[in-house]
Amino acid sequence: MRTSLDPANVDSEHSWLRATASSNFAHELGWAIVKLVGTLIAVSLVVFLATVAVPGDPARAVLGKYATASELRAFDVQYGLNRPVVEQYWLWISHFVRGDFGTSYGGGTVLSLIEPRLPRSLFLGAYGFVIAGVVGVPVGLFAARRSGRRDDIVLTGLTVTVGALPEFVIGILLIMVLGVWIPLFPASSTQVGLVLDPFAVLRAYTLPAFAVSLTIIPYIVRLTRANGREVMRQPYIRAATLRGLSPTRIMGYHVLPNAAPPVVNVLALQLASTIGGVVITETVFGVPGIGQLLIESVSDRDLPVVQTLALMIGGAYVVANLLADLAVKLMTPKLRVAAR
Repeated sequence: MRTSLDPANVDSEHSWLRATASSNFAHELGWAIVKLVGTLIAVSLVVFLATVAVPGDPARAVLGKYATASELRAFDVQYGLNRPVVEQYWLWISHFVRGDFGTSYGGGTVLSLIEPRLPRSLFLGAYGFVIAGVVGVPVGLFAARRSGRRDDIVLTGLTVTVGALPEFVIGILLIMVLGVWIPLFPASSTQVGLVLDPFAVLRAYTLPAFAVSLTIIPYIVRLTRANGREVMRQPYIRAATLRGLSPTRIMGYHVLPNAAPPVVNVLALQLASTIGGVVITETVFGVPGIGQLLIESVSDRDLPVVQTLALMIGGAYVVANLLADLAVKLMTPKLRVAAR
């Protein structure tokens, strides 16, 4: 007769738990994908209705006030603006999912306008995101370790102050200080591509990337500090201290892994916000990316470009939110157990 401690029973129980966890995660993933599709459809509706509801005639805005009635009608027919709104939406979204983003009112396809600009925006967002993670997490852990002391109070005040500043103010201050008064970096990135010397590219994009990161770092620091303080109150941290482990080892091997799940969630959400936040940063620093293209397209009433970029940014935010939720469930034992 086998007991509950029999190796065969233990292996069988472990196999059942692994199978159950895999099945539950597959169910969670399937349900998340369903919610993702529904949310993306809702985002596309909001984007389309918001753009078509803007007052004014796109044909008149593009052709000018001296355009004749026949020219205006021809423009509406060419771009389908004479069709019912429901039909316009269906044609736009059905072409969008096939990778056909339509034709810009200024001539040329929308894709041809986005392709040369998208790599710059992605690089800028990724660069700023890396800076935020590399700076924010260690500073938050340091503040948690020094909780209540003078340096923690100073760091908390700095994060509150920086977090209250709008992106364009941060950008202008960086240009004034590090681009003009102390010219360490170029004040403008207008003419910089991504095929030049890598060091030149990094130097040219450092100021705008730093501006992007400074809008994220305060949230990362505060959340890491709060979670780090909570973890440091746990008995196993005191036990590790009594065993003589160094503070660095305790923070790296015990505090950080247990404080990480909420931080990962915020990082993923801030990554999506970074994609949208580059719009202001690119305008301030003159980076020829999708943010600058979006501002120009809104000014020119180029609806196909505006709709495509708005849906891309909104879709990136939704996907990042989904990935953040899944990552937190995978990293948090309590949530995995609850799912069973």
